[in-house]
Amino acid sequence: MTIGSKPKVEGTNPWLKDTPLVMAHAGGKLYYPGNTMRAFRNSFEIGVDVLEMDVQVTSDDILVLRHGENETGNIRSMSNCDALIYEETYDYLFNNCNFGYNFQIGTGAYIYRDLTHEEWVEAEVYLTKLEELFMTFGKDILYNIEIKADGDAPRTKTADLLVELIEEYDLQDYVLVATNFEDISLYIIENYPNIMMSASHAKAQESILKSYSLTDKFLKPNGYYALQIPVSYEFPVIKEIDLANKFLVSRIQKHNMAVHYWTINDATTMRYLISIGANGIITDDPELLMDIITE
Repeated sequence: MTIGSKPKVEGTNPWLKDTPLVMAHAGGKLYYPGNTMRAFRNSFEIGVDVLEMDVQVTSDDILVLRHGENETGNIRSMSNCDALIYEETYDYLFNNCNFGYNFQIGTGAYIYRDLTHEEWVEAEVYLTKLEELFMTFGKDILYNIEIKADGDAPRTKTADLLVELIEEYDLQDYVLVATNFEDISLYIIENYPNIMMSASHAKAQESILKSYSLTDKFLKPNGYYALQIPVSYEFPVIKEIDLANKFLVSRIQKHNMAVHYWTINDATTMRYLISIGANGIITDDPELLMDIITE
């Protein structure tokens, strides 16, 4: 008897592709400051499949594209502002924060650091609204949106505002929502069954361990359309486990779930992941990945 896995994601899964999706991490932040309109526009123009981004909410309920430092969400490491997104209005952040401030090109030069406000807005490295992306690119591309809610940032409110905007632009079939926060993930799964989700941290661990122990017939995707993982991960007690292999990919795919790897910037690993059947690769260097896929 074959040890299989019957529970599956229902219907067509747009994130489960034979040729891996080219997923531009933060818009492809090797070339331009991450999570800025300039980065997203460049990746759209070169023809990537997916724009990957991070979303937070301002104090006046505007969804903006910004990572923030883990744990606190502070933006000082990626701008000239020492601030928390959720404590400031959009207008304050737009008028005062240059999100190209700490970006360095290959020579080490900070090409956006000395710009005036008008100049950094013209260079499109201002704080970008998610709605601006939806209005600009619409249904011409896929979106991978990760909810960030570090510190005391509003959690379910961010999820509610995100779903509201996705539905307003009728993009339910074009957006994959991700988050490391289990409570946000469960909240969306329970309240918005029409939204496609990437597995949360806890769900990803469960999926991996059940696959390796051949007990994945008891794995229930429950609305999760993709597993987004690094090439290896250190589990408690078990220690580091290799996650980049054909066995794991095939076990997860039996559930009609996609397997995406992050964040991959070297050609050797890209080629290997393609060879084992990865459905998507999240990268800072989408041009390199596109070149490899077309070889």
